[in-house]
Amino acid sequence: MNHKILHFIKHLFGAIIAALVLLVPSACTTLQAPAPTAQVAMPVPVKNAPATALSTEADSALKAAEQNVIEARIQRSLWIAAVEELEKARAAAKAFDSEATLTHAREVILLCTLSSQQKQAPSVSW
Repeated sequence: MNHKILHFIKHLFGAIIAALVLLVPSACTTLQAPAPTAQVAMPVPVKNAPATALSTEADSALKAAEQNVIEARIQRSLWIAAVEELEKARAAAKAFDSEATLTHAREVILLCTLSSQQKQAPSVSW
């Protein structure tokens, strides 16, 4: 009885190995990359030349934002978010990105204004 089981297992493994030997080469041929086809070159959009200076509006907004941060610091009402936005505005100014500088500088001015208004509001007692 034991001999019959061993004989069956040998034949089973033989059949599995034969199937793998036949299937592996056919699987490898189907996994090959398809032949390259001719591709049409897509036009690449041309960016404007990088700016070499900030616009006057962005420069004045950055200076106003820096002044507002100084005033808020003196009043001890400076918010961390205002400092982070000022850092972003300065980084944009170094990259001569007038639009981003203006956006971040305006945000700094708004945050400093809100922080000073909060300081002037009466304290809440619970």
